[in-house]
Amino acid sequence: MVLTGTGASLGAVPGHLYWTSAGGGTINVANPDGSSPRVLVSGQRGAEALAVDASHLYWTAIGEGVIYEANLDGTNPQAIISGQSGPWGVAVDASQLYWTNPVAGTIWAANLDGSSPHVLATGQDNPAGVAVGGIPGPLLYWANTDGGSNGTINSANLDGTSASAIVTGQNAPAGVAVGSSLYWANPNGGTVNEANLDGGNPHALFANQNASFGVAVGP
Repeated sequence: MVLTGTGASLGAVPGHLYWTSAGGGTINVANPDGSSPRVLVSGQRGAEALAVDASHLYWTAIGEGVIYEANLDGTNPQAIISGQSGPWGVAVDASQLYWTNPVAGTIWAANLDGSSPHVLATGQDNPAGVAVGGIPGPLLYWANTDGGSNGTINSANLDGTSASAIVTGQNAPAGVAVGSSLYWANPNGGTVNEANLDGGNPHALFANQNASFGVAVGP
């Protein structure tokens, strides 16, 4: 599984591919063609989703209730957010870190150093993947899995205002990505989907996928 799953999660900056291994407890890196794979950080119990910016790696440890940060070369790994009841999806922009808390049904944000953590949205139904971007935006997007066919894709301003479901009737959506369009995966429905950034014209791009989970948009 990818991005917000229980197995591995991927993120990238130009020149490298990064991923977590929940079972192995590692944060890993390789060249984009898969060559020179190596462990950057070890001893990470239950490492889940991963986000990358120009200088740091950020990942969630759902079982520990912690979000970690390290330099891109894996040095100085440290917990910057703690006390979360199962952080799952994670995203980053130039100034803030965002994550979902499916147990509490909340969406959170903090400064990139973990300071000033605060709730952006409450009352969410098992939120999973989260992404930030869009034009003219940017906006924050996340998936509410709902555990079944009433899942939604949601958006809000970066301060959490104007939160709303913009796509409904999804089958346990998980990973979310944003580029010129909005994309998400429905593992139960076996689809990878696309919609306009405002949620209009939702449709399946690929069907008959085997538990599609994570989704990402490259540069």
